[in-house]
Amino acid sequence: RVTGVTVRACGVRGGVPGHGVVCCVRFSLARGPSLSSHGRFRPVRFGVLGCASIARRRMLPAMLRQPRVELVAVASRERAKAELMAAEFGCEAVHGYAELLGRGDVEAVYLPLPPSLHGEWIEAALRAGKHVLVEKPLALDAGQARAAVDAAVSAGRLLAESFMFLHHGQHAEVDGLLAAGVVGEVRLFSSQFGIPPRPPGDIRYQAGVG
Repeated sequence: RVTGVTVRACGVRGGVPGHGVVCCVRFSLARGPSLSSHGRFRPVRFGVLGCASIARRRMLPAMLRQPRVELVAVASRERAKAELMAAEFGCEAVHGYAELLGRGDVEAVYLPLPPSLHGEWIEAALRAGKHVLVEKPLALDAGQARAAVDAAVSAGRLLAESFMFLHHGQHAEVDGLLAAGVVGEVRLFSSQFGIPPRPPGDIRYQAGVG
């Protein structure tokens, strides 16, 4: 049994992605990590809803390197896409998101769908008894984020946003330099973040999709 889990739904305020409302709650998971017959924690069995580029390029390779994660299956609305990604990462292909959520061998799902679909499938996964790791932004606005957190609390399952920048090792390095006095007195801090421009028709330019 796991207690004191903090669920963070962040990255939205007033419908503007990236502006920081954070909904934090504490609850106990109804079902904690299972032990193997040898008394060791066995891997969490993950399924993936969708074949997004970030899943293929980043998240799934990272899952395969993590001994506490077992990649079970990947689902797509198009059977061919699911089969292609499943073959690449050595897991099962599932045709349809609901079919994956109905599997008893999947304990948690990673959800890299477009943000406009997050609310629907977060709630569907929680209703199916799955823990949920969802790509950023978790929701299109604060109301959707609160609804997702409420659903997680009601289901007794963990909901987390894959917002990796908060955990980047550079932050700890800078913090250490400041604590050691290497930089000196800090009077001004300025930072910038950007990504290369996407093609004109890229889905990220569609506000309604998120």
